[in-house]
Amino acid sequence: MTFIFNLLNRDERPLRVLTIIVASGLFILLAGLWLVQIAFGSRYQDNLKRQSFRTVAIPPVRGKILDRNGQALAANRPRYNAVLYLEDLQREFDDTYVGVANAYRRQQPELAKGGKRVALKGTVRQELKLEAYCDVVEGISARVGGALGAAVPFDTNRFLQHYTEYPYVPYQILPDLAPRQVAVFAEQFSGQPSVELETQPVRFYPYGSLAAHLLGYVLRKDPEASFRYSLPNYEGRSGIEKMFESDLSGQTGVKSVLVNNLSYRQHEEIDTPSEPGGDVYLTIDLGVQRAAEAALDSVMPNTRGAVVVMDVRNGDILAMCSSPTFDPTEYVTGTSPAEWARLSDPDLAPQMDRAIGGAFAPGSTFKIITSIACLEEGLNPNEEFDSPGYYEAPGSHHRIGDTAGPGIFDFKRAFYKSSNTYFIHYGMRVGLRKLLEVAKRFHLGEKTHLGLPERSGFVPPPGEMAQSELQHSLADVCIGQEITVTPVQLAGMISVIANGGRLFWPRVVEKIRPADSDTFEQVVAPGRVRDTVQINPEHLALIRQAMVMDTETHNSDTDKGSAYDKFHDPHTGAPILGNFRVAGKTGSAEVKGGEHMPYKTTWFTSYGPFEDPRYAVVVMVDHGSFGGISCAPVAVKVYQALIKMEQTPPPAPIRGMVAELK
Repeated sequence: MTFIFNLLNRDERPLRVLTIIVASGLFILLAGLWLVQIAFGSRYQDNLKRQSFRTVAIPPVRGKILDRNGQALAANRPRYNAVLYLEDLQREFDDTYVGVANAYRRQQPELAKGGKRVALKGTVRQELKLEAYCDVVEGISARVGGALGAAVPFDTNRFLQHYTEYPYVPYQILPDLAPRQVAVFAEQFSGQPSVELETQPVRFYPYGSLAAHLLGYVLRKDPEASFRYSLPNYEGRSGIEKMFESDLSGQTGVKSVLVNNLSYRQHEEIDTPSEPGGDVYLTIDLGVQRAAEAALDSVMPNTRGAVVVMDVRNGDILAMCSSPTFDPTEYVTGTSPAEWARLSDPDLAPQMDRAIGGAFAPGSTFKIITSIACLEEGLNPNEEFDSPGYYEAPGSHHRIGDTAGPGIFDFKRAFYKSSNTYFIHYGMRVGLRKLLEVAKRFHLGEKTHLGLPERSGFVPPPGEMAQSELQHSLADVCIGQEITVTPVQLAGMISVIANGGRLFWPRVVEKIRPADSDTFEQVVAPGRVRDTVQINPEHLALIRQAMVMDTETHNSDTDKGSAYDKFHDPHTGAPILGNFRVAGKTGSAEVKGGEHMPYKTTWFTSYGPFEDPRYAVVVMVDHGSFGGISCAPVAVKVYQALIKMEQTPPPAPIRGMVAELK
């Protein structure tokens, strides 16, 4: 620097000008270095990082869905995939390219000039490289597939897309290896740097289609835009899986992959580890749910129906099933064309939850409502009514049949034999407004706010609109036609009869346990009273007695309760459930119109045990014969499961890899 100042002090003008130029250049250079290293250093570092690192999303392990005893209904299992690390194949890629390039030159004589090999450039060189890479990967895939006994068709387009966009993550050769294949792979390919076994958690439903409508299903989640690559992740699309998505899904992690100029992986490190989702505990009892589904499935091929089992003391749902059903795993692994055609069948409608998502005419189960209305309007239960065995309104040619047949009926006999004529006769006297007013006390035709998609049904409040819409069909309303309800609504109605007047909000989710925590968070408090239904205690006792007569009365082969046969041994006449007495009401509603012939929606609504009510069981079978034939046997099997549940200690939660993969 002293030298420069000495030059400036001289009188030679050219030398002074040169000195100023050199000094200015040094100043500009120093200023540039300051800008690059100090002022804009962090910006260039960020740019370098973006060019050298690729962010990859790490999906969290999804939380489990468990029954009330901790039995896993939806869990996770490890899926083992055979994968290739492309950065470890660079030497094989280069060697194969040489062979492919030489073969290309032999086919192109014009490339040989003066006996010298001409270097390949541009598009031709790139295409030959990709051809060589495909040959290498296809060969390795075939070798792995042959060793594992599985055909591995090579998809050129899939590989090229992966190589072009994501060469820094493993390329999947064969997904979801079976246990035997995992053992063979470990034996034959252990130690080979390019071929490895990748483990991914995948949603797993240990009991297949059990409680499928309630649990719901998951589908592949769209990748997040903030990541250069996302490993497979799933999100709930229906049922509990969707309802508690934020609790079950956990938090996505992030890892950074350092890449070279070819975008091959050099090193990776986890920036933010993923956090597993929490576990959701249902009020469902696995044993009761299995029994209900098996019983419903045994009614007929492709049974269209539903079962709801509710604790009448607090509204907890112990089982809720719908048929036909589906296997949620199909949505994870992919549905076959045949299965998708079945799922889309408009008649079977396997994806519809008939327990809450379908509204049906309640048939003779509505006679409980008609009974309350008539008794409150002064019906003498001992008064005898001479029924001709059918009902025909004056001046009308519309005749309503009566399976109870002709005869003399008082209230109890009309109830346990389900006489249409009796209840229409007295129901017409009280009128539509009274019937609807009593129905609305039980909140029939209203959603239960269970937290899942449900239908409200059609039971309009008493008023002018209801009068105009239903007055012409009052006789049908008396016996549960022209209106619609859901099975879970009827379970609430029966619970009110059983417990003496409390209508609970039904509850299907009990609590949530956050990941890596021993504490539970209660989702919904048990025993939330929605309404207190006012019923005269004498009327209530009379209806209860009539309901138990439906399952126990046998005066003769022609004078017995409509559900008697299914609750007693056909040979000995002994009660199938022993001392566990059940009060019930059968029902059948005729469905008309549409493209199909008329059919029946059949019901059996009940509670038990009679002396100390604890459970309400509602069975609905669409396209059934009669409630006592199609539905009562299902209820018997459900009560057998309930008895077993009370006599058996809760099972220990499933342990091991499947349930504990977290």
